[in-house]
Amino acid sequence: MFRRLRDTATEVQGHHRLTQGINRAVADGDQEARAAFTSGTGTLAAALTRRGRDMRGAEIHDYGTRVAAAGGGPERVHRLARD
Repeated sequence: MFRRLRDTATEVQGHHRLTQGINRAVADGDQEARAAFTSGTGTLAAALTRRGRDMRGAEIHDYGTRVAAAGGGPERVHRLARD
């Protein structure tokens, strides 16, 4: 049971960092982020529900596609999860 709680806490922490990165990208004027992340999926939904996880994954895929089409590289997508 401890392992499951630890894994859940790790998942929530990772999604929290990702949510902060998404919010930061939108606030910094990243047009691709603004266009891709429209569902409002929050940290807990993304970490704890299948629908939230799937929506977050689809939005990240959409963001990567938009960044590539705009001529950006993978580091731009990867920066969403930075501390």
